[in-house]
Amino acid sequence: MFHPDPSVTSFFAGGVKRYDGIDSGLTTVFDFPMLFTLRDVLLKNAPAGRIAGVLRQDFLYSHPEMLVPFFSNHDVPRFASPEGTSPAKLRMAFGLTLMLRGIPELYYGDEIGMPGGGDPDNRRDFPGGWIGDKNDAFTQAGRTSDQQETFAYARALLKLRREHTALRSGRLWHLASDESSYIFARESEEERLVVAFNNADQPQEVHIPLADTSAEKALAIAPLFGEAKGELARKEVHFTLPGQSLSIFSLN
Repeated sequence: MFHPDPSVTSFFAGGVKRYDGIDSGLTTVFDFPMLFTLRDVLLKNAPAGRIAGVLRQDFLYSHPEMLVPFFSNHDVPRFASPEGTSPAKLRMAFGLTLMLRGIPELYYGDEIGMPGGGDPDNRRDFPGGWIGDKNDAFTQAGRTSDQQETFAYARALLKLRREHTALRSGRLWHLASDESSYIFARESEEERLVVAFNNADQPQEVHIPLADTSAEKALAIAPLFGEAKGELARKEVHFTLPGQSLSIFSLN
């Protein structure tokens, strides 16, 4: 299943008999296509629209909501180590993984930006709790300023996910994507949220028509997370996205 093509990953997912007449019975599979895409977008500046390209193939799965999106594990170098990474890129990786559909998996140590190359270097001991450790990153006092910023960012996103049903189990709607940005909605019966991601170094203005979308009757927009600005005007939503940022809005 370690493959960038959803048609390969989906073959191993349960819920349907394949050409060989076998249902694997697997209720949950790792979303490797999203792993490769997120790392290509964030580390190699691949078009952000590729994220939408992976999500458009969710029809291949009986239960795409059971997929496990992630951006790092023991099979690949730590996100904090490859060329093209930065603390801001790591925080955006957390943001996308936690806001997309599915059951997110976070690899230990990424919450403080632990470095590491390929296996087994990516399995280093977490600093703290071991004899001889000079610092304890389980505590704020034991983290550097960059580590604390990433830790606080991830914790804030997790809190937001816990508080909003739409982020845990809501439907996902594509709103817009281009070379550097991807904007999508998460919707439940109780609420509708919009996630706006900008991978470019520079701020970006994005205007999205809401006609014929699930948000066409929206009357107000309010920020929940991040530094982006959004406003409704003539059945469009206008976003001003800071460079290298992810922001979340409530759309009512």
